[in-house]
This record gives sequence, C-alpha cells and structure tokens, in this order.
Amino acid sequence: MARPKRFIDGLLVNWGDDLFYPPVRPTKTPTSKPLGWANIIMPDKPAAIRAQITRTTQKTPEVMVKITSKMGAGKGMVAIANHLDYISRNGKVQLEDHEGRLLNSRADVKDIKNDWAQDISEVTKRRETINVIFSMAKGTPAAEVKEAVSDYLKQEFGGKHEYVFALHTDTDNPHVHVCIKMAPIKTRSKRLNPRKNDLQRWREGFAQSLRKYGIAANATPRKTRGVTQQPLHQYQLHQSARQQHPISRKSVKTNVEAHTKEIHAWANIANILAKSEDLSDRALAKEVVAFMAKQPIQQVGNMSVQKSNDDISTPTEQLSTGIKSRWYS
Repeated sequence: MARPKRFIDGLLVNWGDDLFYPPVRPTKTPTSKPLGWANIIMPDKPAAIRAQITRTTQKTPEVMVKITSKMGAGKGMVAIANHLDYISRNGKVQLEDHEGRLLNSRADVKDIKNDWAQDISEVTKRRETINVIFSMAKGTPAAEVKEAVSDYLKQEFGGKHEYVFALHTDTDNPHVHVCIKMAPIKTRSKRLNPRKNDLQRWREGFAQSLRKYGIAANATPRKTRGVTQQPLHQYQLHQSARQQHPISRKSVKTNVEAHTKEIHAWANIANILAKSEDLSDRALAKEVVAFMAKQPIQQVGNMSVQKSNDDISTPTEQLSTGIKSRWYS
C-alpha cells in the first residue's frame, strides 16, 4: 500500500541523515562545529535529501578538499614564506587575502610575508598555518571554482582567521591553494584545529557554494558511495605526472562489515521511496537500486550483487520486496 508523503518524508530524513552525515566520535575537547543538517542551509530537509540522493546516484562530480601534510609545513615563517612563493609562483600567480585584496607581484607577496612575520617566528615547533587544497573535476570552469572557494572562505573563516589563496590551472583539475593562519584574529578565540568532521563540512560547504554558481557538485563520504580505494597524496599526483604513468591506489578495508551501515541505509531509503504514493519517489527508488548494484563495494569478496528476476516496474510492494532481496538474501 502506498504511503503518504508526510510519512515518507519523516523516514527519509532519518535514513538520509544517517547515510550522508554519519555520527562523529566525540573528542575530549571539541574544537569544531557538530556535523549535521543544521550546518547546511536546508529550508526543506526532505527535498534537500532527495536532491542529495539524486546527485549521488547520478554520480555528480565530487569535490575534493584536503590538508597538505608535507613535513614541516607551516612551522615558522621560513616554511610559510616558501609555501607562499610556491602558490603564487613567485608573484606570477595572483593571490587574494581575507580582506579581498589582490596581490599581483613579488612585492605584494613580500608585504604579506612581512605582515605575518610580525607574530610568527622564523621556525616554530607547532604549525602556524594550515595549507588546504580545494579542487574540482576536470572541465569545471576555473573562474567559478575560484569564486566558489572565495565565497566559502568568507563564510567559514571571515573575521576569524587571516588567509590567502590562489587559483592554479596547471593541471586538468582546477584547484585553489589556501594558506590559513591557525591563530585567530581575535585573541580570545580558539586556534584552528581541524578534524575529520571539519574536512567533510568544508567539502559540503564548497559543494553548496559551487552549486550556487551552477556547477554540479557533490560531497559525500567514500563509504556512502561504496568506494574501496584510498585517494592519492599530492606528492603521488606530482610523481605520477612526472613519470607520465598512473600510480595504482590501494584498497582500504573492504570487508562487508566495514560498509554494512551504509548499505543498510541505502536499502532502507530504497524501500521507503518505493512505498511512496509519489511516482517520482518510486522512480528514484529504481535509481537507488541501480546505483547500489554498481557500487565498487559490490565487487569485493562476497558483496557482488545477486541476480534477481524481480521486475523493477512491478507494483510498490513487489518493488519493495525486490529491493530487500538484493541485500538481505
């Protein structure tokens, strides 16, 4: 029996939150905002979740946000100055700072170095800046990527931390290098100390900012997409480019238990949508089933999708049973 939209919406919010925003283990001294729907502008949660499901099943390009972990990065002005020279290509690539000022020459870069050197020693034991890369898929307009990053940086760090950033287009993937001072602008505020949940939140904010510019972008955890391979480090990407051959990526833990929670959530979302009285929801349920059947995790060990004679166009209750058989048989 078809269920009313209000009933479907409530369950969809619960499972969507569980799938796209998995709970983060608490720390002794939490330094970041809690991860969840409240941190993303969502006037209509059910509609936002449906949009997220659609983006994911249609394999919308995923944004990439990562902190570069080069040894000694940010530990004093010597390292910071070298990094500013690198991202500005010694003044040839324009930098922009937290106040929107454009730095177009080596003299401008030298000025920002001198400014930051007033409260950062030449060499320090702790990191004084954090270097972050915001990247998007090949073919994405570079100008829009830069504007989206600029907008998000103002939203996340505006009035809190000083930063500079630069757009690089020397690879297939347009990307923006950001150098952020970890010490806050206001002395009583906390130092920047990002954790895993912060990176995911930054990805979500970046993707949302890109969509405002009409760029299709998504930000989901790897497990949500059934991905079983680790991303390459920046040095590996450069090494691969120099050697002109790809570096293979190692698979992460790929046993069934590692992905059970995500698979269970997808299965429940498919069942919920399949029971909706809304035809578009039932069509989305079919997309979920097709997406799950092609996830990389399904090809690992005993996780291959079992063949079924279920007709995906059958009535709602039969569709629901067919969906269940794919994961629970």
